[in-house]
Parts: sequence; C-alpha cells; structure tokens
Amino acid sequence: MTKKNTGGNANEPSQKIVALFLTGFLLLSGVADAQWVLLGRKALGKVRQLTSEMKGSQQPGYDVATVLLEAPADKVYSTAVNVLQGKKDWTITKRDEKSRSLEFSDGKRTAGMQVSFLDEHLSQLLIVSAVTSGKTDTTSLVLNGVLRVCKEMGVHCQLANE
Repeated sequence: MTKKNTGGNANEPSQKIVALFLTGFLLLSGVADAQWVLLGRKALGKVRQLTSEMKGSQQPGYDVATVLLEAPADKVYSTAVNVLQGKKDWTITKRDEKSRSLEFSDGKRTAGMQVSFLDEHLSQLLIVSAVTSGKTDTTSLVLNGVLRVCKEMGVHCQLANE
C-alpha cells in the first residue's frame, strides 16, 4: 500500500500559526484603538501652550496654543471667525475657508489660526503668534484666543497641568 500525499497536511500547522497570529493582531489593534480614544478623551479641553521669547535678540520668539475640542471643525472655525469679527481692534488679514485657516492683526501684532478636522465630532484649534523681545502681552493674545473660542462654543477648556 502506498500513501498518497494530499499536499495540504505539510502546510497545515503553519497556516494555523499564521491564522492565530492575524487573529491576535486584529484583537490587539482594537485594544490599541480603544486606548487612543481614552487618551484623546483625557486631552479634550486641555489647552497646551508653548512659548519662547528670544531675550536680548533681534530674533522673534513664538507663542503657540492648541486644544482638542469635541466639536465639528467647521463649527469651531466659524466660531473663531465670529469672535475675531466681534473684536474692533483686530482685522482678519488672510482667510482660507477650505483649510480652515486665517491670519489676523491689530497693526502691531500678527497671529495665525488653523482648525484641523480629526473626526466628525473632534477638531484641533491651533493659534500661533510671533513674539518680539519685550512684548510679553502676545502670550495672553494666543492663550486668551483659544479660551475665548472655547467659551463661545460652550466648551470647558483649561490650561493643561503637566
């Protein structure tokens, strides 16, 4: 009697290992996504600020403030535009609806803002300004701008504690 080789038996253990590996990978990636969502939820409304002033230098520094908001990006953008249009000292100097970005100035200081779409109900608001030596009030411009948009949207935001 001769045994026939069906061809499938030799590869069967390796196919099971590959199938188990792929199943495990898919399950773990779902856990990782859930952890990112949890981390994202903890970051909502926490305003992060980064400031650098080049003291004694002619080089400008920078001031940046950003926050994650549980709101559609278009709504955050339109709220920010309305806030700026309500300020008589500030003028919108450049506006791009498609990228949800704009620049604004009071004649002495200039800042830029962008709202990024992250999800249907999640967006990031970013405001950036140059800081010249001796002009520390620019910091409040950026931070207060983010906090003002949060307030107008009825969203609680606060400076993040590291």
